[in-house]
Amino acid sequence: MGLFKKKPKNEQLLKTFDGREVKYVTKRNSHPDGTVTYDIIGKAGRIAVVDDKIRIICGVIDVFVCPVVDSKYYLLMSGDGVTVEGQNTVSGNYDTVTAYYTYYRK
Repeated sequence: MGLFKKKPKNEQLLKTFDGREVKYVTKRNSHPDGTVTYDIIGKAGRIAVVDDKIRIICGVIDVFVCPVVDSKYYLLMSGDGVTVEGQNTVSGNYDTVTAYYTYYRK
């Protein structure tokens, strides 16, 4: 049955952030007056792509879970994180979150 599954459009991009450790995660909040704020919703976690779902985990708590086919994801220009947006099954809302990677010197 899994032979003809629909593959994500940008599978190579998924592989770049799959398994990365996260320093902290912010959530974008739009207010009725037109202002936008970013709130930290978690620290010290990991990004994982499991069972065709993008999961951002902080500690032992899922902060963001969304199916890959229903999400949009972009790498930050600085290269130190990724922005993921989609229907978050944890909160039940359409969320935009940014996960900042932990820096490791190579």
